[in-house]
Amino acid sequence: MGDEELLALLTARSEEAVSALNETYGAYCRTIAGNILTSAEDVEECLSDACLALWNAIPPARPQCLKAYLGTVVRNAALRRRRTVPEPALELDEALIGRDTVTEHWEAKALGEAISAFLRRESADARGAFLRRYWYADSVEAVALRFGWSVSKTKSVLFRTRKRLRAYLEKEGFFP
Repeated sequence: MGDEELLALLTARSEEAVSALNETYGAYCRTIAGNILTSAEDVEECLSDACLALWNAIPPARPQCLKAYLGTVVRNAALRRRRTVPEPALELDEALIGRDTVTEHWEAKALGEAISAFLRRESADARGAFLRRYWYADSVEAVALRFGWSVSKTKSVLFRTRKRLRAYLEKEGFFP
């Protein structure tokens, strides 16, 4: 089922929307939640939370890309459920955090826009690897497999991308 039909079901408050969402995007959502959470029970509870959040958000929200919107809802629900900081977040901290936290100086939205602008300038492979590791929380091994790289090359690409991101953010004034 396509996004327009799914949005129509959600807008109409049809109970069929829940099963249709699961059929269309269930595996995608389980992958996102599973990369962040460790237990299958937590993943299922996270998906229930995300489904409720989506049900409450649409309407009035009408996302242009339901898959991306749903992925964001699931990712946020999984991060709220997780009791420890995910390893990819710790890696990314080096590029994002200076002496003070970034949000003490700038709104998170401005930082997000700057990161998006940076990623648009990167090669498709570097951008894809960065997103798989730091947005979807894929393991380094899973990123390597997806791109047909060695684990060593994957670590190197991610390290260099984080380093370029840090330099870009400094140039943009996010760090002193």
